[in-house]
Amino acid sequence: MKLKKADERIYDPEDGLPVMKVGAWSEEKHVALSRYVDSARQARAKWGYASFIDLFAGPGRVLNRDSKIMSDGGVLSAWRRAQQGGAPFNEVFIGDIDTESVLACEKRLVAAGASVRALVGSAANTVDEVLAALPNGLHFAFLDPFNIEHLDFEIIRKLSSRPNIDILIHFSVMDVQRNIGGDFKLSSSRLDAAAPEWRANLNLDAVPKHERVNAYLQYWESLVSNLTTMQVAKNKPLFVNMNRGPLYRLIHLSRHPLAQKLWNTAAIPGSPQQSLPGF
Repeated sequence: MKLKKADERIYDPEDGLPVMKVGAWSEEKHVALSRYVDSARQARAKWGYASFIDLFAGPGRVLNRDSKIMSDGGVLSAWRRAQQGGAPFNEVFIGDIDTESVLACEKRLVAAGASVRALVGSAANTVDEVLAALPNGLHFAFLDPFNIEHLDFEIIRKLSSRPNIDILIHFSVMDVQRNIGGDFKLSSSRLDAAAPEWRANLNLDAVPKHERVNAYLQYWESLVSNLTTMQVAKNKPLFVNMNRGPLYRLIHLSRHPLAQKLWNTAAIPGSPQQSLPGF
């Protein structure tokens, strides 16, 4: 996730490293992620090697733009929870297009005791580097792009080539809602990379406007099933803003029934996050 321009960047006074501004809903996302990491500790402990992969890592710390409270971002939250649970990841792979973010996240993870491999570049490129360096074992990938344009389906397809991997995805409902109507008849769309050929496979003219996002998501899920042989977990919590506008879903992919069961329990959303009709 790319930070703001240098003169607008915010730094944590405790370590002097940059932080990223986020909405309050990001905290709920990191809670769900950490709950799942903790619930899977016994499964990790049975393997000789386990990794955590975050190709959109950001700087590792975030600032709630409303409360002004700083806290750990996704990858650092996940690492601390795994360590506290007694089944830490053997390695953490991080990537981001922003160099300063990668360096900051790496420093924070190393300070927290993690063995880190850090990569600079787009996730569409760094995924190949990660897979080339990834030993056999149990793997968990967290894909948390800033917008759906960066959720290239090839990233998911490539990660799924590993037989023992779970993937948790930040799927931006807001981006789809904003762009699906206007992009449908264009020669190219901001939604193409995430769900290739969606316009050729969806007859949006026959779909009510309030059902279009769901139609796009269902098509995307069909790609997951057909091209990766992974399954989408039943629980896909929808996160909303203060005005109850839809923001994103957390979507878990796996092949093992136990992983699905653990996620479906860990992802039970808090009361502020409730599904809305049509999403």
